[in-house]
Amino acid sequence: MTEAQRHPKFTFHIEDLESPRHAIPASVLVNILQRAQHAFELIGAQIEGHEIKARARIPAAISERFQLVCEVPEPRSYALPVTVGETNDLFGLEQAHRAFDTFQAVTRAISGGDRSGILSLLPSVSIRRRILESIRNMAPNAEARWKLELLDESDKAFAALDSNSIRFLDETLVPAEQREAARVVTGELKSIDFAEHKVTIIYPPTSKELACIYQEDIEDLLYDRRRDLIQVTGRVVLDDNAEPKQIIDVTDIRDLDLSWFVLDTVRIDVLTLKAEPALSLAPTLDETKQLLCVEDSVIGLNAFAATRDLMLVELQEQLSMLWHEYALAPDDELSTEAVTLKRALLARFTEVGNAP
Repeated sequence: MTEAQRHPKFTFHIEDLESPRHAIPASVLVNILQRAQHAFELIGAQIEGHEIKARARIPAAISERFQLVCEVPEPRSYALPVTVGETNDLFGLEQAHRAFDTFQAVTRAISGGDRSGILSLLPSVSIRRRILESIRNMAPNAEARWKLELLDESDKAFAALDSNSIRFLDETLVPAEQREAARVVTGELKSIDFAEHKVTIIYPPTSKELACIYQEDIEDLLYDRRRDLIQVTGRVVLDDNAEPKQIIDVTDIRDLDLSWFVLDTVRIDVLTLKAEPALSLAPTLDETKQLLCVEDSVIGLNAFAATRDLMLVELQEQLSMLWHEYALAPDDELSTEAVTLKRALLARFTEVGNAP
C-alpha cells in the first residue's frame, strides 16, 4: 500500500522539561487532543466548503471523516501517534490527506512566523480565527514545564508550539491598531447575550455593569468560560467621570487565572538562573481587582501587572534587575540591607549557563 493509499499519520511529541519521564498529566494530553480535533474538523469544513457561523455545530459527517484516531503511545518522552480519519472510502482518504496537508502547513507557518502563509492557507475569516484559537490552546505557555513538537511519519519534526507561538498567534488574530487601543478590564461575569453579541460584567471599582460588545468570530471563546471573574480585552469607552461605561471592539475574553506562579528557570540576558527550590508565588488582586500582585520580600520581589502574561514578563524583568544590581554587586558597594538581599538571591539561584 502506497503512502497515498493510507490515511495520514503524525505524532504528538510531548517532552517533560523537568525529568525524562515517559509520562505527562492527563489534563495536558486531553487538552492537546481536543484542540487538535477541533482544528481538524474546522479544516475539514473549509475543505468541504462549509462556512461556520456563530454557534453553528460542525456537521457530524465532518467530525467523523476528520476524526483523530489515537494509537499506542511510544516511550520517547511521551510520543502519541495519531491517524487522521478511519473511513475506508476513497473520498474520505483523499480528504484526510488534504486536511493533514493543511494542518501541517498551518502549524509550520506558525512555527516560522509566516503570517501571510497562514492567511493564504485559511482564507475564510471565521474559520481561520477558530482554527488558530484551537492551535493556540494546544501550545504550552511560558509557565509550562513541557514542550510540544509535531512529527511526521518519518519522525521528522514539522512544527514546534511554545509560548512564542502563542504570542505570534495573538498578534495575528488581533490587528496592531486594535492591540494598541485595547485595555484589559477584570470584572464579575453577570450575563452573556449571544443574540446581541454582548457580555455584561460588574466592574469592581464602581460596582456598575459594563456592556462588552464583541464580534461574532470570537464567540467560541465564551463557551469555556464558567468562572466568576473574567478579563475582557477591548476598547474602553469612558463616562463623564472617566470611569469605564462600555467595552467595544472586544478581542479577547479569558478567565482570571489566580493559580500559583512556579518558576524554576529564569532567563536574564545571556544567563540562565536555576531556582532551588522552585520559586512558588501566589498572585493576589489589588483593591480594585484590576491588577495582579506578587510579592516575595525575602528576594525583594514586588510586582504588579494587568494580566498573567504581563506578570510573567514583569517577574523576569524584576529578577533581572535584582540579579544585576544586588547579586552581582560587590559587598562594599551595598548597604547592610542590600547585602542581606544579595545573600538571599545567591542562596536561591544558581547560574547554569547561557540562555538559548
